[in-house]
Amino acid sequence: MHHFPKEGIYADRPKDRPYEVLGRVRTKVNFPSLDGPREDATLCRNYFNKAAKDLLARAKKVGGDAIMEVRSVTFLIDGKSETHKSAECADDGEEGQVLAEGYAIKWKPVEEPAKNP
Repeated sequence: MHHFPKEGIYADRPKDRPYEVLGRVRTKVNFPSLDGPREDATLCRNYFNKAAKDLLARAKKVGGDAIMEVRSVTFLIDGKSETHKSAECADDGEEGQVLAEGYAIKWKPVEEPAKNP
């Protein structure tokens, strides 16, 4: 079972400290969708969590500290794509797939307030 990372992943833009955007990172996770008693939504969420971990690992490879605006991506029949804050997966009956993306960020140093002499 994959758990969503507790640190380093932000669904939106972080507000707690300054950062620099390094660029977009994407990942794809394929998984067997014929996984016994598990429901589709549970499988999708589980592998979305794995994709989030993969995004964080990719960000760290390029010198990033975290990922912001993590989204799952789906492609429609007409070729357009949609992004979702929640886990959304494709499933052909035998194999499922989750596509995820976000922005790698690097924390900027926090400036200490000047002390009055």
